[in-house]
Amino acid sequence: MKKKNVFLPLILCVGILLAACGRDNPQETEPLFEQIDNTIGQEESEQPQEQDGAVEEENAVITEDQAYNAVINYCKATDPDFSEEVNSEGYTEYWEISTNEDGEIVVLYRSYTAAQIRYYVNPKSGETYVTELVPGIIDEEQKTGETFNVRDYI
Repeated sequence: MKKKNVFLPLILCVGILLAACGRDNPQETEPLFEQIDNTIGQEESEQPQEQDGAVEEENAVITEDQAYNAVINYCKATDPDFSEEVNSEGYTEYWEISTNEDGEIVVLYRSYTAAQIRYYVNPKSGETYVTELVPGIIDEEQKTGETFNVRDYI
């Protein structure tokens, strides 16, 4: 008789525990403890010098040469067969770098098929978007949807 009296409450407790643990409540999955920044009271001058250099480099304005080299590196990273050398078989193929009236650096690649691919680089942020123009096929310059940051490829 004693076993029946212990067994029934034990089963009820296990059932209640399983039901309580099985709930899917997003509020219960949040961490109970909050991360605290351990640098309270430290002077900024105590920060490592390397971080200051990284911040300065990040805020530096990108030059036309850096933009060109970054675009070349990007092309190599996205296309393993890419060769930056201009075709020497008599086709009209070239790279051209300029700055437009909006202050963007424009790296133009004109392929031997006459397609013109332009990389518009923001010299402050490094954000870049790509356009394409193919005379006779695509008569207006169109964004390709391709974007990247040249700072990742400098």
